[in-house]
Amino acid sequence: MKKLTSSLIAAGVIAGASMSAPVMAEGPSMNVGFVTDYVFRGVTQTDQTAAVQGGLDWEKDKFSYGVWGSAFAVGSEIDVYASYDFGPVSVGAIYYWYPLVDKLSPTNLSTYELNVGGDVGPVSLMASLGENSYYYLEAGYSAEIGKGATVDLHVGYTDPGGGGTTGVDYSVGVGGKFGGVDLGLTYASSPLDATAEGKVFLSASKSM
Repeated sequence: MKKLTSSLIAAGVIAGASMSAPVMAEGPSMNVGFVTDYVFRGVTQTDQTAAVQGGLDWEKDKFSYGVWGSAFAVGSEIDVYASYDFGPVSVGAIYYWYPLVDKLSPTNLSTYELNVGGDVGPVSLMASLGENSYYYLEAGYSAEIGKGATVDLHVGYTDPGGGGTTGVDYSVGVGGKFGGVDLGLTYASSPLDATAEGKVFLSASKSM
């Protein structure tokens, strides 16, 4: 799973790139899942089609690292990431690899980001810096609404650098655990999406 911080994931920072993030215990953990639309920062990555996803994470003391992947009709994505927890804040790095797209396209889409984030009560904040002066600022909020269900809110700001179009994305989601499976329903929107329309998608995941 794209890890970053667990509460930002749960709040939909990856808004469908994952379901809800597990609270990692010392040692390895795994997750598998399915989404009806893989949405990242408010933008569909799969042309509004479904994706199968999964990851393997490790945690040792304050250091964590892992790999996460998503397979879908128009390609695949593999992410490798690591982070270190300094207490009030954590710093990390993530590499996004698109093997099929890079092979078939003259443009290499694979890229990396460095990030720093932390929690302020129930609110999670993160700043990510990528290549060519790209940066992304985000905030997430997650709260229980009864019987194990949660409501997850997220807002982010994208600046692609180089004079590109900036935009604010947001998502609102509800989720809960049923029979050991995390289920979620999310609405996400971004002006940077090709359709410029909001998207509603379902997610299901299992952590082990």
